[in-house]
Amino acid sequence: MKKVPMSDYKVKFVDYPAQYKVHKKELDAAWQKVMEGGDFILREDVEKFEKNLAEYVGAKYAVGVNSGTDALMLTLKALGIGFNNEVITSSHTFWATIEAIENLGAKAVLIDSVDGLMVPEEVVPQITRLTRAIIPVHIAGAVCDMEFLRYIAKSRNIPLVEDAAQALGASKPYFAQCYSFYPAKILGGTGDGGAVVTDSIELYEVLKKLRNHGGKPMPTLVGFNSRLDNLQAAILNVRIKYLPDILLARKAIANQYNKGLTGFVTLPKERLVYQDYIIRTPRRNELKSYLEIQGIETMANEYPFPQFFLKGPNTIRYEKETLRLPCNETLTDSQIDYVIEKIQEFFAQ
Repeated sequence: MKKVPMSDYKVKFVDYPAQYKVHKKELDAAWQKVMEGGDFILREDVEKFEKNLAEYVGAKYAVGVNSGTDALMLTLKALGIGFNNEVITSSHTFWATIEAIENLGAKAVLIDSVDGLMVPEEVVPQITRLTRAIIPVHIAGAVCDMEFLRYIAKSRNIPLVEDAAQALGASKPYFAQCYSFYPAKILGGTGDGGAVVTDSIELYEVLKKLRNHGGKPMPTLVGFNSRLDNLQAAILNVRIKYLPDILLARKAIANQYNKGLTGFVTLPKERLVYQDYIIRTPRRNELKSYLEIQGIETMANEYPFPQFFLKGPNTIRYEKETLRLPCNETLTDSQIDYVIEKIQEFFAQ
């Protein structure tokens, strides 16, 4: 099937130009201030954003880095994780979660998922003397069973490093939460960006060094070049002011979908935050193709892994049957109704 050109979509998965226009004056002013001031690396806007982010999620500290992937990797590095260590995580996640583990020389131990989330009861049998961390992955705004995971982590003295790239604002961090500010995320920039939030002063101090070549001007660690640049921070400082409104708008969209799609597909469970709205049907591929023809951009809810990483059977089944619908805050009621209408039309055939 020939793919619809982006300009021809009636409903885009994420409408970046529309997002920009909502706060155009503020975004332009923020961008211009950075350019005219020449403050590009680890300057005032980064410090301001770190403060804003920490306050928003209810943590003491935040460290801006250059991606969600590095947020995970630097946190694991700060915990001393490397060769001959194991890190337990979900088999339903973007490949970057696994990369962050494997690039440090550690081994990723994958746990099967139910409805896209790690099953905590399956974590305990996988804990060995080599286990050094657990990474629960919060998908599309849905949060793992953190009460049980916290109990496991505390009783075994294993740190929890939460992959919250798709769930900013969904829960408070237990030890460390890692975020992505990739443009398609709830709080998206105009390029790559990420952050770690924590209440641990020790982790905070090490992360600040690791992101900046081990500490400048006098390095005390072997670090990385992984800084959140000032321009992205300035943009994020504008958008984070409106994050509560963005989350409310996305929840209203989800409620509209819930009303219109009940009885046609399996709906996502109720949640505080909707990074995406994910429906489930055995006819996923047919539905996706049909919506594409109708000018509706969707995403198959699959995360390809290299063949030498085996996912659990529940994860495989879930990924093959799930579809992400447009759920960004710039959608109009008529666009949402159009998506609902075309899904109903598909199943009526």
